[in-house]
Amino acid sequence: MKIVATFFVLSMLAAMPCPGQTCRTATPGEQVRIQELSDKDKSASITGDWRSLATLWTDDAVVLPPGRQPIIGIEGIRAWLQQDHVDVMKVEVTDYSVAVHETRVCGDEAFQWGTTRMAMKPKGAPSGAHAVGNIERVLRRQADWAWKVERAIWNMGTPIPDKPGESR
Repeated sequence: MKIVATFFVLSMLAAMPCPGQTCRTATPGEQVRIQELSDKDKSASITGDWRSLATLWTDDAVVLPPGRQPIIGIEGIRAWLQQDHVDVMKVEVTDYSVAVHETRVCGDEAFQWGTTRMAMKPKGAPSGAHAVGNIERVLRRQADWAWKVERAIWNMGTPIPDKPGESR
C-alpha cells in the first residue's frame, strides 16, 4: 500500500504545472474538445468496446483503479481493458456517466474532478444494480488539439440493487 501511495503522489506531482504556469477554467473551445473525449468514453463504455476505450489514453498513461495495482503505459492499459471489459453478450450497461464538476487547464494539461455513475444488468433481466463514485483525471492536449487521458483515479461505492423492473 505504501508503494501505491508513493507512486500516486509522484504521479500527481509529475502532472502538476510548472511554477509560474497559469491555470484557468477551460475555454468554451477546450470544453467542446474535452466533451468529445467524454462522449467517446461513454459510448465505448456502454457498448463494451475496449479497443475504442484504449484509443482515449496517452501512450504513457497511468490508471489507478480501485483495489488494483497501478496500470502503466498503453500496452498495460490495453491488456487491462481487454481482461476487464464487460461482456456485452451477457451484461447490458444501462447507464454510464461522468459529471465533471471542475476542469482546470494548465498549458497542455487539464485537471478534472467529478462524480461517476454506472448501472448494469444481466441481459434479459428486469433489473440490475448501480453504483456511484468519484473520479479525478489529468488530460493531455494532443497535436491535433484533441484531448486524451494521461492519469485517472476513481472509486465506486457498493453497488445498490435496483428494484425489480427498475432500470437505470
